[in-house]
Amino acid sequence: MKRYLILFCVLVGVAALWADNVRFAVDGPRQVIQGQQFQLEYTLYNASGKNLKLPDFTGCKVLYQGTSSGTSVSVVNGKVDRQTTETHVITLRADKEGSYTFAPATISADGRTFSTNTWKLTVLPPDKAGASSGGSSSQSGRQGSDDTALFIRTVLSKTKVYEQEAILATIKLYTRASGVQAESYSFPSFEGFVVQDIDLPQNTSFELENYNGVNYKMAVLKQCLLFPQRTGKITINPGKYEFQVETYQLVNGPFGPMRVPQGVSRAVSSNAASVEVMPLPGGKPASFMGGVGNFSLSSSISSTHVKANEAITLKLVIKGSGNLKYLKNPELKLPNDFDTYDPKVDVSVKASAGGVSGSRTVEYTTIPRFAGTFKIPAVEFSYFDIKSKQYKTLRTEEYEITVDKGAPGSGGKTVSNFSNKEDLKLLNQDIHYIKLNKMNLVQSPTMYIDGWAYWLWYIIPALAFIAFVIINRKQAKANANVALMKNRKANKVASKRLKEAGKYLKNHDKEHFYDEVLKAVWGYLSDKLGLPNSELTKDNVAAELEKYGAGAELIAEFNEILSRCEFAQYAPSQSDEAMDELYTQTVEAIGKMENTVKK
Repeated sequence: MKRYLILFCVLVGVAALWADNVRFAVDGPRQVIQGQQFQLEYTLYNASGKNLKLPDFTGCKVLYQGTSSGTSVSVVNGKVDRQTTETHVITLRADKEGSYTFAPATISADGRTFSTNTWKLTVLPPDKAGASSGGSSSQSGRQGSDDTALFIRTVLSKTKVYEQEAILATIKLYTRASGVQAESYSFPSFEGFVVQDIDLPQNTSFELENYNGVNYKMAVLKQCLLFPQRTGKITINPGKYEFQVETYQLVNGPFGPMRVPQGVSRAVSSNAASVEVMPLPGGKPASFMGGVGNFSLSSSISSTHVKANEAITLKLVIKGSGNLKYLKNPELKLPNDFDTYDPKVDVSVKASAGGVSGSRTVEYTTIPRFAGTFKIPAVEFSYFDIKSKQYKTLRTEEYEITVDKGAPGSGGKTVSNFSNKEDLKLLNQDIHYIKLNKMNLVQSPTMYIDGWAYWLWYIIPALAFIAFVIINRKQAKANANVALMKNRKANKVASKRLKEAGKYLKNHDKEHFYDEVLKAVWGYLSDKLGLPNSELTKDNVAAELEKYGAGAELIAEFNEILSRCEFAQYAPSQSDEAMDELYTQTVEAIGKMENTVKK
């Protein structure tokens, strides 16, 4: 009986686990061209279904429907994983241009009803006859015939904004070629903006997009949020890119003409773009902390009833979307009898195409030193609301703090009654009572010492002090020259980063290897040439290297290293030999730079 009970429990557990693995999903294209046939696949996993109900496919016509099933078995570390699939393939034709959302499909299995997610589909118009394939090459970087067209666009969500208002910048690649591989690139520098990058999937995928009446395969190369730092017209310079485009050439084969693929290098530039930045309106409130966006404010306090010399923590939380990372902290006015400390700030934000959203937490720590009742006034925080184009002021609640008299010997001083000054207690006994008893004061006899041994006790410390002052001044002068100190330590800092890159090289960690080498080279050039991070571009570096005295060959070598590192994330693969070669090349280039005598 016990064995049957155990077997029954095992079977129930397996059945429950199998039921948890049952799911119903939909898959297919997200964009199609009007008149094109396509398929949507509705797949039921680990069950056999019935009563399939499909949604209305608005804008499309169902041509036919088919069903297929399959089983897959995998063994990993001795564990057998078995999965069955039942796929319902719906073949449709896109008849009407537009954007559509198909409702979930449902199916019954194992006594339950399962449903898919909704499916969004965009039907693009067909290519217009005589439409321009991306514009002229001088403006959009288009090169080649229609089947190999390729160009880059810098697309801005807004071209007229207020100072500190976020702009979404998207750099898009358009092509009609069957295959494209990036060789090198240089994105716009976005001078005049603070840049917040948006994380993109590592594997760049193409989707269809209709531009100027022509359908292209489009991939997003870079997406970031721009926060303008000055008013007026700001121009975004073009980026420069090099690609390997796959084309086909007709050759005579043994059975007639054959199409043979071949790669062609293309150099293109993205379009320049400009933004008009308006100043914020006048009449800024006194509590304006530079916030531009939409925010909320809340506060909390650790305790409103404490003893003297006990710490109180007041926490302010600013939530919303906008330039959270670049706000000033709200001003907190505390009673004079409170000791205050620098606030602790924690910023947690997430950048997306919709903007930067998150929270900014500011914790103020204060210690009341006297007993009594005190008030912490409300904290005000003003910001500029983009939607209403007006300043808005938020306020926290006012807190009343009751401070009791502290315990004797607690290390501070307390006053329980401010009118009674005799109640003052001096803790730690840092001031002693005046001795009132009779004292016999005796003058010590003087001694006259004649000889060098006596005077050397004064001369040697005096000479040592003078030497210390001279050396300290020279060292302080050298430390004050930040550029000189960075120049001297540039090689040391770069060596540390290259050592770290060497570890990634041994572990075949390509992504972190190229990232660490890129940081090492940029950091070395910044310290060596005295360039701030905001001015670190290839053109600026090349000009400064030439001023420094570096030869054209060394300048080209640094540019090649930077290009290879920056491009690595877009290349489908990089061999270990290429990584070894880049590592050696970087070490040699820095060595040559160290041996270069400054002009």
